[in-house]
Amino acid sequence: MSELRLEPVTRRWVVTGQRPALPDGHVAAGVCPFCPGNEHLTPKAICEKRDASGAWSVRAFHDRAPIFRIEGGANRRGEGMYDLMNALGAHEIVVETREHAVSLAHLPAEHVALALGVCRDRILDLKQDERFRYVSLFKDQVWAAPSVHGHAHAQVLATPVLPVFVEAEFRWCQFHFQKKDRCLLCDMLRQETEDPKRVVDQNEHFIALCPFASRSPYEMWVMPLSHSSSFERDLKDEERMRAFAAFYKSALERIEKISESLHVAVHTEPNLQAKGWPAGWWETLTEDFHWHVEINPDVEGQRRYLGSGGLYYNPIPAEEAALVLRALAPEPGSPAPRDPQT
Repeated sequence: MSELRLEPVTRRWVVTGQRPALPDGHVAAGVCPFCPGNEHLTPKAICEKRDASGAWSVRAFHDRAPIFRIEGGANRRGEGMYDLMNALGAHEIVVETREHAVSLAHLPAEHVALALGVCRDRILDLKQDERFRYVSLFKDQVWAAPSVHGHAHAQVLATPVLPVFVEAEFRWCQFHFQKKDRCLLCDMLRQETEDPKRVVDQNEHFIALCPFASRSPYEMWVMPLSHSSSFERDLKDEERMRAFAAFYKSALERIEKISESLHVAVHTEPNLQAKGWPAGWWETLTEDFHWHVEINPDVEGQRRYLGSGGLYYNPIPAEEAALVLRALAPEPGSPAPRDPQT
């Protein structure tokens, strides 16, 4: 089994060890296991949404070669000065559509809501397990490969530790709240809406903007205007989920005019019901943290960092990026799907 090791200088957890594949079938070269008819090539579905004809529209299942395994315990232990534990958790795939080579941006808003709803439900379900401290939702959209990478899907990871970058967000939001008794991101939204030079799109419920210190060209954040610390709880109401899905689809359509290869990550609150949190850690979290979705397109030839110190370089300031993205308003109707082999 893989294990989690703590790098003591940066306090970053690293998964090390081979990913043992589950015996669910052999995937031949060029065959997409996510396409209809190939369900035998994936583990049994945890959750499926079906249409009126009985065909699945969205399905979720365990990864065949999971990084984290749900069986057993964490077995936290030491090796001299070092800390490690089993790679306990869950690693799930959400196939967002039956159609191959069609991204989420090209699907109807109603279907986007359906796919996001499955992701939301998987987060809510996994957070019932007190062993898991964080549940990540993300997607890496890369159209270079004709098989798996050409089929729209997201990944859900449940882990017994906090990823270092979201932990930093939680800490700085908490620090801001302790000093000012206000949510850091609410303050940011207040300034951005008063001087909307970095705002890409906005309606009465949601906003899309290029953050002031964007790490990469055309980085965009999508978030609710009203305060909420939890993606999954805020969007539990189906009407609100549909409203968000339509807005989110529009944001993705803009980004895909820059690059069809992108990384998306949902930043939501940790599992407050998990065991082992130090007393008082999350006392103000529902007030000080504001959920958001970070979208980073992969712009060819643009470096994102300098050296090994994590210093980002972005040649396109947020104000210029927002100006371009505002001009890329989605046209009526969805754009035609592309062939990832062309």
